[in-house]
Amino acid sequence: MTPVKIFHSRPRDEIVERIECLMIEQQLKPGDRLPGERELCEAWNCNRMTFRAAVKRLIAEGRLVNVPSVGNFVAPTRLERYLQDLTSFSDFVMLQGRKIQNRLVSQGLLPAAARIAEKLQVKEGSDIFQLVRLRVVDDTPVSLESAVLPCQRFPGIHRYNFERLSLYGVLERKYGVVFCSGEEEISLTYADSNEAELLGVQEGEALFYLKGITWDEQHSPIELIKSVSRVDQIRFAGILQ
Repeated sequence: MTPVKIFHSRPRDEIVERIECLMIEQQLKPGDRLPGERELCEAWNCNRMTFRAAVKRLIAEGRLVNVPSVGNFVAPTRLERYLQDLTSFSDFVMLQGRKIQNRLVSQGLLPAAARIAEKLQVKEGSDIFQLVRLRVVDDTPVSLESAVLPCQRFPGIHRYNFERLSLYGVLERKYGVVFCSGEEEISLTYADSNEAELLGVQEGEALFYLKGITWDEQHSPIELIKSVSRVDQIRFAGILQ
């Protein structure tokens, strides 16, 4: 008879479960502080290294945040965005009752490289408009986004101030665009020095990397999009149909 293997939870995983149970039992809300590290280590008979490893995992999952010299707190609820959603990021955030601010990083005209020209169905070297913005939700940097659009379809678009205006709003109202469909790919990347500074994370920290394209009703390309987002502030989901 083959012996049955018994798998034991790692000490860190057991402490993760205890912290999660504590949050449920005490009905802790976003912003509430957990009891102190010493108190919990004594109550659960665990060493501080194990406790800190458990906390680090919950921080990586977006469940906790740590304030140095103060303690561990229940993290704010992460934004949850569906990949099939064609609404603008600003509208998506405001519909969840959150405050958004767009900080302009750069905008201007560039000559279209061959690959971009092919995707936007324009001639190589023709003018394209590139817009790079930092999305700040409830005063926390969440996402660094880049959009590239063909100038021949949207003449004069570079004259708008997109720190104040919604890109999708301008496209819909001024150029009559109707967003119909899109294609997106999501993966992980790691923050370079510029991304780390803008997003308020450590260089080399994991980020969601999203790239894609949107089309109108005639399946003509509207924009190419790229973004890097903090994994502790947003999560992406899909709907199976």
